[in-house]
Amino acid sequence: MLNILTEKFPKYSKKLDQILKPVEKDLSLLEDNLTGNLYSGNSDLDKMVRYFFNSGGKRLRPAVSILFSKAINKGHLLPDNFELALAIEMIHTASLIHDDVIDNSETRRGVMTLNKKWGAKTAVITGDYILSRALTRLISINTPVAEIFSKTLNELCIGEILQKNQNYKIISLEDYINKSEKKTARLFMAGTECAAVITPQANNLIINAARSYSLNFGIAFQIIDDILNFNGTLQQIGKPVASDLKNGIITAPVIFANREYEEKGDFTLKNLIDRKFRNEKDFERALRIIFDSDGINKARILAENYIQKAISSLDVIENNSYKQALIDLAYYTAERKS
Repeated sequence: MLNILTEKFPKYSKKLDQILKPVEKDLSLLEDNLTGNLYSGNSDLDKMVRYFFNSGGKRLRPAVSILFSKAINKGHLLPDNFELALAIEMIHTASLIHDDVIDNSETRRGVMTLNKKWGAKTAVITGDYILSRALTRLISINTPVAEIFSKTLNELCIGEILQKNQNYKIISLEDYINKSEKKTARLFMAGTECAAVITPQANNLIINAARSYSLNFGIAFQIIDDILNFNGTLQQIGKPVASDLKNGIITAPVIFANREYEEKGDFTLKNLIDRKFRNEKDFERALRIIFDSDGINKARILAENYIQKAISSLDVIENNSYKQALIDLAYYTAERKS
C-alpha cells in the first residue's frame, strides 16, 4: 500500500509564464526551431506537422530539462542541452499523435486530431516521422543519451500495453502508479537525467536528483491530469470531460472512489465498469458515484505527496533562480487547471 501524506499543502497562485520566465528566451527559441527542424520537403507532411505544433502545448518536458540544465550549470545552456530539449518535445508530440490514434480521439488541445482530420494511417506516419527526426538528434548528442531514450521509448510502449490490457478493470493503486510512471514520468525523467549526464560537472548525486525530481514530478503531473479529466472543462483540458472513464481508463479518482464504496459493501461502481457502461445511464450513474465520493480529493492528496518528494529531491542543488523555478513548477502542477 502506498503511503499518502495528509498534511496541509500550500496553495499556489503563480502563473506558468511567470514561473518559466528564467528560460523564456530558450523556450521561444525552441518554439521557433521546432517546425523548422521537422521540415521534410513534402508539402502534405509539413502541413500536418505545422498543424499539430500550432495547436499549442505547454512545452513542459523541454522546459523542465532546460531548467535543470541551467540549475546545475550556473545558468548556462550547452548546445547539446538545447538539442536534447528539441528531441524531447518531438518525442512527446509523436506519442500524443499515436495516443490519439489508439484512443480514436477526436480532439486534442481543443482542436481536431490528426487522425480525425486526415485519417489514422496518415496520423501514424506523421508521428513516426517526427519520432525518427527526434532520434536523429539524440544520436548526434552521444551514445548514452540515445540509450537512455531507447529505454524510455520501451517503457512508453509497455505503458500503452498496460493501459490497453487494464481497460474497464479496477486496478490497484500500485498498478496505476506503475502505468503512470511508464506513460508519463519516464519522458520527464529521460530529459533531466540526460541533461545531467551531458553536463561535465554533474556527479552521481546530481544525476540521482534529476531522476528523482522528474520521476515524482511526472507521476504527480499524470495524477492531476486524471483529476482534471473529471473536474475540468472541454475548453480547459481540450477533450470531453470524463472521456477517460468512458473509454475504460481507470485512474486514481476512480480507484479511490471504488475503494471507498467497496469498504461499505457497495460494488455498484465496479459492476458498472465491469459491464463497460451498457448505456449512457450506466455512465452517468458511475459519474455520480465518483463525484459523491472522496475519490478526487484523495487523488489530489496523492499528487501532492509526489510533489513534495520531487521538491525534496532538489536539496542537493545549490539555490538559484532555475532551481526555484523547478520548485515553483512542482507547486503549480497541483493547482493547474489545464
